Amino acid sequence: MDIYLVRHGATLWNKMGIWQGQRDVELDEEGISQAKATAERFKDMKIDAMYTSALKRAIKTGEIINQYHNLQIVKDPDLNECNIGSWDGKKLEEILLNYKEELEYWHKDIWALVEGVEALGDVQRRAVRAIKRIVKEHNLEDRIVVVAHGLTIRTIISWILNIPLNQHTSFRVDNTSVSHVIYEGDYRYVLASLNETWHLEYYGLETYLTPEEKEID
Repeated sequence: MDIYLVRHGATLWNKMGIWQGQRDVELDEEGISQAKATAERFKDMKIDAMYTSALKRAIKTGEIINQYHNLQIVKDPDLNECNIGSWDGKKLEEILLNYKEELEYWHKDIWALVEGVEALGDVQRRAVRAIKRIVKEHNLEDRIVVVAHGLTIRTIISWILNIPLNQHTSFRVDNTSVSHVIYEGDYRYVLASLNETWHLEYYGLETYLTPEEKEID
């Protein structure tokens, strides 16, 4: 089974350096262009199912990709971005200034208890649960597109690679990048590619670090 993990397109907050969790921010014009480029990437591929998070930026990205496939998109809240509580809508620099101790604790301890903020372990648990449900509902020959969020996807990839979750910042997941996971059966998952962005480069679109992709020191 081929599972393509796609991060949503860019939002204005991404470009402004604002950290967005479950705040329901829309794609901006660049994000829509990125989603269209991603749609072209998948245009001639037979896709058997499509899943997105329940947040608008992921849904819109999925809808644009889906224009060539006419699938019924399944919206799964387990694929939502991390709930970052009062950090949501703030620039990373502001969070580091006012919540540095809590942020470091949250980053280092995957079960950190920070008021109003979802622990990384909980994000991974629900995200992996979503992937396991998808695998259970489809055949090994199927191709699945899953549109989610930077941190959510990094927790899934960390689980597949069996690396410590608090090392999730050691690789990037850019806006509308594609990471290809192969499920071989017998509970075996293989990461075939990570953070593909060639479809963006082909259309002259840039990639850049967003707050979600910056390493927390």
